[in-house]
Amino acid sequence: MPRTTKILNFSIPPDLFSEIERISKEKGTSRSQLLKEALEMYIASQNRWKRIRSWGEETRKKLGIEESDIDILIHEFRKENY
Repeated sequence: MPRTTKILNFSIPPDLFSEIERISKEKGTSRSQLLKEALEMYIASQNRWKRIRSWGEETRKKLGIEESDIDILIHEFRKENY
């Protein structure tokens, strides 16, 4: 039966390794599982931000807002609402 996973090797600083060790022991899981979960969360976060940026760009274009005006609009909104 063929392997269903791929092996990934990389180096990390000793202090980060210690943190990974500590957290995996606290969770009662392996380092591999902890890093797999961390990478899945990172990828999901990146994909979520990509969708948010895309939505923002679409909205900006629909409203006819120039990219250079966004900071001004944000500051005006915050001044009026906070």
